[in-house]
Amino acid sequence: MQETVRRPGRPRDPHVTQRDEHIYQLIAHGTGSRSALAAATGLDRPTVALSVQRLKKAGRIRTCAADGTIVWSVADDTPCP
Repeated sequence: MQETVRRPGRPRDPHVTQRDEHIYQLIAHGTGSRSALAAATGLDRPTVALSVQRLKKAGRIRTCAADGTIVWSVADDTPCP
């Protein structure tokens, strides 16, 4: 059986990379819910969700629950907010 190597697709648009980094910085400074991130960036909630999904897949953030609301936090070993 021949093993195949997955090749990366086209490079991500620099605008998207900058947007993801901006959202990461907001999360690192305590803005953690999707609604708060959307308000802080002016983006719609689905766009914020896509950035969060990429950041989670990269292992940079993690999901937490705060007062029944899903929030995100930096993926270090500190307790969830």
